[in-house]
Amino acid sequence: MQLSLLDLPWWGLVLATLGLTHVTIASVTIFLHRHQAHQALQLHPLASHFFRFWLWLTTGMVTREWIAIHRKHHAMTDTPGDPHSPLRFGLTTVLLQGSELYRRAAGDQAMLEHYGGNTPDDWLERRLYTNHSALGVGLMLGLSHSPWTEG
Repeated sequence: MQLSLLDLPWWGLVLATLGLTHVTIASVTIFLHRHQAHQALQLHPLASHFFRFWLWLTTGMVTREWIAIHRKHHAMTDTPGDPHSPLRFGLTTVLLQGSELYRRAAGDQAMLEHYGGNTPDDWLERRLYTNHSALGVGLMLGLSHSPWTEG
């Protein structure tokens, strides 16, 4: 008998999608934004690593890049240096092409050096999460479409 991770009725897929999306949004809000960018929240190392792993698996976001871009956004809100200002780029562009703005800003090594300090810099971050950021998303897609054989 073949089973897959997505062998659910349509309403189960909707619930699973909403649940997984919620965990991703919570990871961005709690880990990236509050814990890392603003250091307004302390997390246990296991919780911190769960969020890092989940974001790698579901989005391919690199912690240092996201933090640097967000900190620069706060430092230069709605000025020519803001990497994702809706006033500069337009709300539609920020909402529909935000990942392109993110990737463009992430290529600025000077910005990463200036704004990306005090972020995880362990073996996993350097060797896996940063160097192979797309691998996590690929694994998640592979898991969601792989048949699992019972017994």
